[in-house]
Amino acid sequence: MAVFAHPDDEIGAAGTLALHARRGDRVLLVWMTRGELASQFGAMAEAQVAEIREGHGAHVARMIGAEYRFLPFRDTFLTGSREEALALARIMAEFQPDAVVTWDPLDVHPDHRATHQAVLSALKFCRIPKLVGEAHRKPVRLYHYPRRELARPWLYVDTTATQEVAEAVFAFYQEFYRWPFTLEEFRARRRLRGQEAGVPFAEAFQTESLPAWPALP
Repeated sequence: MAVFAHPDDEIGAAGTLALHARRGDRVLLVWMTRGELASQFGAMAEAQVAEIREGHGAHVARMIGAEYRFLPFRDTFLTGSREEALALARIMAEFQPDAVVTWDPLDVHPDHRATHQAVLSALKFCRIPKLVGEAHRKPVRLYHYPRRELARPWLYVDTTATQEVAEAVFAFYQEFYRWPFTLEEFRARRRLRGQEAGVPFAEAFQTESLPAWPALP
């Protein structure tokens, strides 16, 4: 399960999510908002922007091989509140994820930080039957986008096999928004992550504690 604030936030995890989908895992993308305040749309009505961006999310989910949901919270109004966390917890209880990927807790965008906080609370709430009905009480691994400022273990995922999916997702958004950041630069950044991990292309995440290695107690 991947939880982000706005459609296009998922770019940094697209290869990993596609990798899971290819091996037969269920993958769910959840966006907290529809990103209706995106500045690229000028004076366009918020409802119209929301419709366009929801379409973007649906298209990208299909490219990845994921299911998707949009929560009804407003762009730039996220706070990591109980209401937001409970909405996520109910989805977690239904979907029963083994792992959750989200934003890091220090990002400059307040919606991104709030999403991280809501995910943290939801991982507790989803274990409480009086809140969600049939609870999800199995261990859930939490991963977030990496930040050098955080002294947490890094996890690299070899996404060489799904590099074309990640590039297609980036190219879709880049073409629509006319971002100055090019596909070649995107590819180079992922190649650099790969060099750090000893593979051609990689995505990186952080987690709060070291994951257990297979065959070790």
